[in-house]
Amino acid sequence: MASTTLKVARWFALGFGISYGYVHRRSLEKNEEIQKAWAAYKHKEELIQKAKAAYAAKQTSPSPLGVISNPEDPNFDLDKYVAAYEAKQGH
Repeated sequence: MASTTLKVARWFALGFGISYGYVHRRSLEKNEEIQKAWAAYKHKEELIQKAKAAYAAKQTSPSPLGVISNPEDPNFDLDKYVAAYEAKQGH
């Protein structure tokens, strides 16, 4: 029969193993959650960059009126834009 000390050591090893396994699993799950959150953030960042590029391309493309229609553009001329708009509308 095993001595009392050996029994206590076995139970201690079992308890320590279970505790270690629990803590280790939680740390792995936490790291996985962090990685998923980081991947989602990077995906959103990529979508924002694509949207910005598409918006910039839309703003720099020529308008159907043939004049610059972006008021932020330094070459924007309101008189030419209004005249082209009126000509398109047939007024």
